[in-house]
Amino acid sequence: MSDYKVALVTGATGGIGSAIASKLANEGMQLVLTGRNQEKLEALVATLGNSVIYSEAVDILDNEALKKFADDISDQGIEVDVLINNAGGALDLASIENYEIDDISTMVDLNVRSLMVLTQIFSKQFVSRNRGHIINIGSTAGTAAYGGGAVYCAAKAAVKMFSDGIRIDLMQSDVKVTTIQPGMVHTDFSLVRFKGDKERADAVYAGIEPLIADDIADTAWFVLNQPKRVVIAEVTVMANQQGSSYAKFSK
Repeated sequence: MSDYKVALVTGATGGIGSAIASKLANEGMQLVLTGRNQEKLEALVATLGNSVIYSEAVDILDNEALKKFADDISDQGIEVDVLINNAGGALDLASIENYEIDDISTMVDLNVRSLMVLTQIFSKQFVSRNRGHIINIGSTAGTAAYGGGAVYCAAKAAVKMFSDGIRIDLMQSDVKVTTIQPGMVHTDFSLVRFKGDKERADAVYAGIEPLIADDIADTAWFVLNQPKRVVIAEVTVMANQQGSSYAKFSK
């Protein structure tokens, strides 16, 4: 059984983040939550009640905001022992010559840089206490590229390589590092990617029963709920009719 007490979940107001927060709360963990949307964050906190011991809307694209967020948590006397880097996302699906430069920068900062910065901050605390677990939410897109998704695929590949690297960095301690790589999950991911175009977003899941956010939440709990001697280094979770990051069987 897991003896971790406090989990920090980024991107908590999104589908997977919200599901992970709910799962951990139901299993008795205390939560520190962050998301960029204050209204959605407050609504989530209201549903989770006393399980949430701290929440703050943070612009994770801002390094100084991330450092202040970590300081705010410490000022509350809270010791986080699980960091779940869930915040991320894709913008657009287009050949690289047609991409907006701002979208490229945002995807790299959102999926990679902010994750690295938070990991650097909290890994210091974990190593000093010789205790902690870092879970990075990657994607099957990080293992096999697909057309129109080069930037997002590259960003998620970076998440996997970063996780593998820091697992080596931290292996002298009892700090664990896991990458969870979901396949097709029916959340607002595609709606955000296509900037509100619901018809285009719905077409992504046509003819297939995709994963739901709770499937990834259950995976996160499984990863955390292992003996001290065990680390689940990497787990890929796909829909039953999904063969790879880009191959699916439509019924």
